Amino acid sequence: MSTRLLLIAVILIISIKSLAQSGLIYERLPLGKFPVGFKIVTLTDDSRIESPGLNYLGEKNEGDRRRKIRIHIWYPAKTATGKRKLLYSEYCYNYLQSSTLAGPEPNIKIEQLNNRRRSVEGWFGKTSDADWNKLINTSMMATADAEVIKDKFPLLIGTLRSLSTSITNEMLASNGYVVAMIVETGRSSFIRDALDVLPDMRFALTDLQNKSLIDPDKIGTFGFSGSGFAQVLLAMNEYRIKAVADIESGIYMNQLYQNFSGSNYYVPANLRAPFLHIFSRDLSRQEIYFSDFVNKTKFAQRYRLLLNQPGLHHWDFAAEGYTACLFLNNRGGEKNNIRTSYEIASYYLINFFNSELKNDEAAKIFLASKPVIPGTADSLWEITIFGASQRAPDINEFEYIVRKKGIKTAIDITNKTLPDDSLSNLNLGFLVNALGYKFLGEKQYASAIGIFELNTMIHPDYANGFDSLAEAFEVSGDSANMKKHSQIVLNMMNKKENLSDPEKGLKENAYRRLK
Repeated sequence: MSTRLLLIAVILIISIKSLAQSGLIYERLPLGKFPVGFKIVTLTDDSRIESPGLNYLGEKNEGDRRRKIRIHIWYPAKTATGKRKLLYSEYCYNYLQSSTLAGPEPNIKIEQLNNRRRSVEGWFGKTSDADWNKLINTSMMATADAEVIKDKFPLLIGTLRSLSTSITNEMLASNGYVVAMIVETGRSSFIRDALDVLPDMRFALTDLQNKSLIDPDKIGTFGFSGSGFAQVLLAMNEYRIKAVADIESGIYMNQLYQNFSGSNYYVPANLRAPFLHIFSRDLSRQEIYFSDFVNKTKFAQRYRLLLNQPGLHHWDFAAEGYTACLFLNNRGGEKNNIRTSYEIASYYLINFFNSELKNDEAAKIFLASKPVIPGTADSLWEITIFGASQRAPDINEFEYIVRKKGIKTAIDITNKTLPDDSLSNLNLGFLVNALGYKFLGEKQYASAIGIFELNTMIHPDYANGFDSLAEAFEVSGDSANMKKHSQIVLNMMNKKENLSDPEKGLKENAYRRLK
């Protein structure tokens, strides 16, 4: 075993032995040193109104019509503070609550628990009343309304998947993260969902930042299943996001992809944040659009974690499948490998965020090459790393490079990167032309000429670009090059049968300069 992999193994063993909480749920998870607090808060977004001034009958809508955003928050807490330890059962219904104090009516709680049991038994098989009751009465790690540690921790934001990511959220908070999950108010489509949820997440992270509860430079996002879709869209459109992970989200699977990619928020080349994609080997065979991950998100560092255990259920990546292995005696002989698969995903998730948001050296080593995880067969998973390509500068970045490093360096960088970056606005000839004139107006002739020359290389059929280059040579006193490029403009215009008024102007300019 290499020294680096041995280091990882030792770190993991120490973590398990010294930090694991009592209780079956947590004994093999990568827990941190912090007690975990849990709160439910409601924010009001004054900028969004959720209902019209008049109702269907033409009557005035009374009450507060501003957008309300409910958030479940897990956070590092002070020891021995708070009201009570949460029970597993509470995560089955607390998405209905507006605070940790005001729970649903008893009949609603019973209904929610029965619904959860029906779902779990539908997926994994019948279980006994005794086993089910033992599970739902299990004490969790989080303590309701525990006192917040006054420090700035990294933030992980997403949309709530009630119960499903509860154990994951607790694990992350114990490792020194604030985890904020937005309660969705209803989904008609992934596209429509993004219109509401992305502004909710942005509003929430700004609120937490303004309250000095988080480190504004260390913000990530993640989600499970369908609740991982909006997070990826957020990372594509929000530069505050420094890392994104999805857990068994079928982003690249047939019909799901069609819905997901139909959003205007979906611009894969915009993704700059490192991306961890966790999936089962069996379901990965249905990722017929996985080339998007490989080719279209190429400006982000990407990690693909595949769990190889045959027959993994979608919900084995969530609390439902994990706890079924631990408590319900309905998973058969493969339950230990299924449990281990969940734990492997947990190790990768925490090390991914530790690497990207905390710059943790041990986590970087963990991600860089397949590590040893104590007591775990390495055949259960595989990790593939796709390095980030260098994107081209945009027009503002290009100008900055010209002023800071000189026109030659700016052009060299652009020539290397622009062919693989179709989204850079350097591909817009009129923008590059405008920048050239900016430098020309400042009498920085060498830079202006370099910019115009670059524009003609990028857009060899853009006659106006050659006209501008001829003008720059004219103003700078280079008559030979002025005439050379004017002749190019004239040749381009002579190939056309009908000229527009602007094109007639270009032709006249060329004639004038060639006299």
